Amino acid sequence: MKISDLKKRKEELGYTNEKVSALSGVPLGTVQKIFGGATSKPRYNTLQSIECALFPELHSNKEASLYKDMVHKLSLDYADRVSETPALDEYISAVSAEDIAAGYEKVISWKAPGEFTKEDLNDLPDGLTMELINGVLCDRNTPTTRHQVIALELFAQLNMAIRNNPEKHRDCLVLAAPTTVQPDKDDDKNVFIPDVLAVCDKDKYKGGEEIIGAPDFVAEVLSPSTKDYDKTKKLIKYWDAGVREYWIIAPESRRVFVYILNECTILNRYSFDDQIPLSISGGEIVIDFKYINDRLKNYFGE
Repeated sequence: MKISDLKKRKEELGYTNEKVSALSGVPLGTVQKIFGGATSKPRYNTLQSIECALFPELHSNKEASLYKDMVHKLSLDYADRVSETPALDEYISAVSAEDIAAGYEKVISWKAPGEFTKEDLNDLPDGLTMELINGVLCDRNTPTTRHQVIALELFAQLNMAIRNNPEKHRDCLVLAAPTTVQPDKDDDKNVFIPDVLAVCDKDKYKGGEEIIGAPDFVAEVLSPSTKDYDKTKKLIKYWDAGVREYWIIAPESRRVFVYILNECTILNRYSFDDQIPLSISGGEIVIDFKYINDRLKNYFGE
């Protein structure tokens, strides 16, 4: 579709550049350059994202389904393996005989990967941080200092933005790991611990112990031990459960992959030097990743 067609549609809808940026996930500066004529040949993916925001009726659920199928096929390449569930002797070395006597041995020894449920997860001894993915227990390793800086800086910016507009975001709760999330309340074989999340439905956190139901926003900072299922299995589960926006943050490549998970389904790519709009906020909230990157350089000389 031509830029002139997009501009005409934008005027018909009465959308501002800020509105288009929020709906499409395209940075505001890029939107301004395209509609202002400064960029005559924008990238195809950028135009597709803007077109999707302005003409959602042209992007059917079938297209989203095909895209999801593609991601699902990638997830199958990372099949469940027995090695994802630590061996019994490794667990025994980390717990006391009393723990085992209390039922820990039963939980680990007689269930195969794929058969574990949330109840089993809750029976594990204190001090073991595990996620449950398709009925498989997955160890969540202690995050690196770099990982924590990124996650907590993101949490701080998002939380401050919510606090600065209490009337509009009254029910929005921003949380960080190790908060437990069961994205689908009817699926007890998937329980995650996202790095950062925001949930704006009180019914999902009213118990004060865990999140039951899909958060509105989730961000995961990739690490060697979790990156494969963060990019595949978790993406599918969050998508199916109804998470509206999912950020995958890749420290090694200094990239942020923003999935806007709706009928249109958009994937936008940003660098650590970008101002990244939060789509679910209508573009009102913008995360300054350049600031986060500057902090990384200050702390670690990167």
